[in-house]
Amino acid sequence: MEKKRQIRITKIFVLPLLLMLFFIVLVTFGSTWFTTSSVNNISCLDDGWSISREDKTVENVNLLDYKIGNSKKGEVITISKTVFANSGESSLMFKSFLTTVAVYMDGELIYTYGLDYLNNNDFIPKKYNIVTLGRPGYHDLSIKYVVGDDNFSEKFPPIYYGSKYELIGYFFNYKRTSFFIGAFLLIYSCLSFSLWIYLSLINKGSSQLIIGAFFSLLLGYYVYAYNDITCIIGNHAMLFSVLEYMTFYLMPLALTILLYSLHANVANHRQKIFIIINIVYPIVFMDMHFTNYVHIHRFLPIVGVLAVLEVLCLLPALVHGVIMKQKERMIDEYYPGVDAEVYLLIGCIVLMVFSLFEITNLYIFKVNEVITKPDILSSLNFMELGMLFFMMCHFIYYFMNSIDHMSENRIKAQLEGLAYKDALTGLMNRARCSQYYATLTGDYAMVSLDLDKLKYVNDTFGHLEGDRMIKSFSELLMQSFDGASIIGRTGGDEFIAVFENPTADVCDKSIRRLEAAMDKFNKEDDIISLSASYGYAYSYEVKSKKHQDVFYLADQRMYKMKEEHHG
Repeated sequence: MEKKRQIRITKIFVLPLLLMLFFIVLVTFGSTWFTTSSVNNISCLDDGWSISREDKTVENVNLLDYKIGNSKKGEVITISKTVFANSGESSLMFKSFLTTVAVYMDGELIYTYGLDYLNNNDFIPKKYNIVTLGRPGYHDLSIKYVVGDDNFSEKFPPIYYGSKYELIGYFFNYKRTSFFIGAFLLIYSCLSFSLWIYLSLINKGSSQLIIGAFFSLLLGYYVYAYNDITCIIGNHAMLFSVLEYMTFYLMPLALTILLYSLHANVANHRQKIFIIINIVYPIVFMDMHFTNYVHIHRFLPIVGVLAVLEVLCLLPALVHGVIMKQKERMIDEYYPGVDAEVYLLIGCIVLMVFSLFEITNLYIFKVNEVITKPDILSSLNFMELGMLFFMMCHFIYYFMNSIDHMSENRIKAQLEGLAYKDALTGLMNRARCSQYYATLTGDYAMVSLDLDKLKYVNDTFGHLEGDRMIKSFSELLMQSFDGASIIGRTGGDEFIAVFENPTADVCDKSIRRLEAAMDKFNKEDDIISLSASYGYAYSYEVKSKKHQDVFYLADQRMYKMKEEHHG
């Protein structure tokens, strides 16, 4: 018992420790805080800006420190600075969200974005603006923002300077950890979908697998969208921005359905209520967004509060349910000692904790991400690490759950073998043969065999030699009737073999092989001599096709041969 307890403890802690080691390696070698060089050909234009708004101008402002404060829809904010362009490929890169952008160089308009959305009173999506300055030399640069929604932001996003390709390359270099996590989640989703399709085709599909694949897809896309990777690689700003919010709003639904599929009996009514809520509010939010009643970004606090309520209401009950289920399984005779659901629960808890930490980091510490000045709080997204950890735990859960089922099936098969196999010979016993007969359809052939002189050997040489005689005959029978669908021992000296979809001479050939094997055995054994009486019948020989009638015919032919042997 002590050894089993130690094994169980090892199973609980070894894989989480390996996962934590993986994350340490990921953070150490994948984080830009450790690996991105500060010596590069791009820079952040943060100092020396003039900011004009509502007929007021503030000079020599650090853009990253300036607090926008309250802003109203339609308000115009202009930032200006003198910049030096090294070459005709010198460019600016900066993000905008809920604002239009107009870039002027020496008073000339060179770039615009978002005016059509503003004129139509639409939601202005997120955009990573890349503006080529064109002419080398010093230039007066002005960027005019028109606010598209009240209180669009607390600070201006950083503005980076460099060549276009260097800016994009540095962006992906800085975001490579997020790029890796997003790719992992999307690939895992595709593999899970493919596996689910294959298993469904063989009637072994798993709801947990398809729900996990959908959840991983949501997480993977959200990682790419949140980190602006979709803005860089695509031109469909509105589609990408709306999908970013919708994937975030659908995450609680996917997670609650996944947990419900595992523990439907735990807090059943609460789980169903939250699933319904998680279905309804994305539909309502989308309707309100597309009717321009309230834009989709306004619902983030509501979803956050609902997510916290769901965690507080469901997580304790689920933890208690898993613990109770494990206690029940430990007394089950089929329990293989694999605690698969523990890992999924650990992943869920880590995801929640890391998400809360990231929200705290974002909204309380208000860390401003600057890719040219990486630090540990801005370059690592703990919510993404939580997502990666959860999906790896989901993989471990599914892998170990599969092992769990295979172990249970193996144990059941072993117990069924004890119930349905003859202990002496390893052949199927009478009970198993009776079960098998009931499944027979189509054409088949039955061979009834009776081992001769068993009573004489038992009386003369003892039961040990009689048992050896039975085992020896059984071994030869299995070798000679290797194409049989089932071979059984139905009594002390009585045996049966069945061929499904037999050829016309399969019974004769098998019997000839058995007779040859017995002759060889008899030449080598000085004590016992093997011989048998047999009879066979094909299902087409019996009008009713019933296995009872086919067996009766084969048995009658066997007894006729037995009389000849004894006569």
